[in-house]
Amino acid sequence: GLRSRRHVAGFVAALAGMAFYILCADALGFIVCSMLVLVVLQWALGVRIGVALAVALVATLVIHSCFYKLLRVPLPWGILQPLAW
Repeated sequence: GLRSRRHVAGFVAALAGMAFYILCADALGFIVCSMLVLVVLQWALGVRIGVALAVALVATLVIHSCFYKLLRVPLPWGILQPLAW
């Protein structure tokens, strides 16, 4: 699998996404970080940008709702604190 540039790019993007989330989640918030990470990961794996944006938006909102409402796990709001529900 390491002979394919797309697989290597996906692996590097996954590691970079985890590091980005760890470093920036408190400042930017879960929703912003999750959107950015999901779009970059999908783009690195060859998904068209329009589809990647739509999937990232839906996935982020579903994950946030599940954690925040069902599991009652507070996720960081970051720059979106004024919009917190």
